[in-house]
Amino acid sequence: MIEAIEQPMSATPDVRRLRHLLAERRQARGWTQEELAERSGVSVRTIRNIETGSNKRPRRASVDLLLGAFGTSLAELAGAEGLHPGHEVTPLLLPRPRDGSGHWPYPVDPDRWRGPRPLTEAMAGRDDDLRHVLGTMRRGRLLVLTGPGGVGKTRLALTAAARLQERFRDGVGVVELGPCTPESADPAAARDQVHRAVDAVLADAAAREPGRELDLLLVVDNAEHVVATVSRLVLRLVVTHPGLRVLITSRRPLAVLSADVWEVSPLPAGEPSADGTAPHAADGSAEDGAALPAAVELFLRRARSTVPTLDLGSRLPQVAELCRRLDGLPRAIEAAAHCIRTVSLESLLYSGPALYVFDRFDLSAVSHHRTLADSVRWSYDLLTAEQRDLLHHLARSFDSFTVEDVVSDHPAGAWTAGSVVCGLAELADASLIRVHRGTRYGYRVYGWIKAYVDALDQESGRTLGA
Repeated sequence: MIEAIEQPMSATPDVRRLRHLLAERRQARGWTQEELAERSGVSVRTIRNIETGSNKRPRRASVDLLLGAFGTSLAELAGAEGLHPGHEVTPLLLPRPRDGSGHWPYPVDPDRWRGPRPLTEAMAGRDDDLRHVLGTMRRGRLLVLTGPGGVGKTRLALTAAARLQERFRDGVGVVELGPCTPESADPAAARDQVHRAVDAVLADAAAREPGRELDLLLVVDNAEHVVATVSRLVLRLVVTHPGLRVLITSRRPLAVLSADVWEVSPLPAGEPSADGTAPHAADGSAEDGAALPAAVELFLRRARSTVPTLDLGSRLPQVAELCRRLDGLPRAIEAAAHCIRTVSLESLLYSGPALYVFDRFDLSAVSHHRTLADSVRWSYDLLTAEQRDLLHHLARSFDSFTVEDVVSDHPAGAWTAGSVVCGLAELADASLIRVHRGTRYGYRVYGWIKAYVDALDQESGRTLGA
């Protein structure tokens, strides 16, 4: 059985009430503890310890899985069974967590929110990111979230905005720039569309009390293809409106030196143990010790919601390997978990998860890109011809590399150290390669980017050295 692990709950009277409810519901169904373990994915030992009261601080994720086996949640039990929704016993399924460390977004106030709303599903492995965003926006004026497509920038931004909405008299305004024309195609059209979209939100907020200074959190989403326009616009806005704070998501950083920047990284998938039998968290802790790797946790959660009867408890090493091959990209992991309805875990690994997941999973309901491959193409199409050539060379030639590796590898030394440094910086700014920072910087092309570039090479007949 898997052991879903998050922060433990507090020992409160509600926890004692909860353990009685679990035992009562299990017995009413005629289930043994072993049967509940099979249905929930939580170990028999954990179930026994909760029901006997020896575990006075059950982990939130474990309780979520147990209640899910009964087709309910603590949110429903809070009303039906008298559990107090303010206690820490309530996981982040409930509307307002007591602090900013939880995964679940607050509900939005429709009178104080304009534009797309945050998802009501849990995030995995984003506590540190969320704390940083909340802290930065409380003390600063402008924050840019960067990272590759599908890493969860939008979700993080909207969740943070929901947490912060009550700090602003005019609430939150969200502007989605994905549909705007790229600056590289038509600068004038891009500028006009961006200004109209932002002005509409600001005008709507100002209309509530004309003549009063705006006190608003503005979220500008998907700005990578209009970074020059957005950079100029937000600089003007923060000067014109002292009460305005701006949170931007973009695969590319903005040309605003005064902005804070936070890179949203893929989720850690952990490393296999010495015998390859169980995934370990990034800090070395095993499944039974501290925490499952966030990428594995996300996959298990999504797989369970897609196929509730599927037990992956004995295949955690394969789950971790799949997550590693997908480089911990949340959107790809969620897509792979959806594919598990029709394709086995082993078959998905055997067939090459990146190409299978990226080309087949339709994202049109949650993104302005139809598939994950479209999302990669969006970033690729914004590159210059020189940047594309460098990306193809890196994808073909290296797993990981340094500037010196690229310079010495290229035929006849045609690339100087200066040109390679500039090229790598541009690809990193486009969130197409990952930077490993240290005394000596290293780089790696993301696995899903490499798969996309390899597919292009095969289609065009491109060969090494071409």
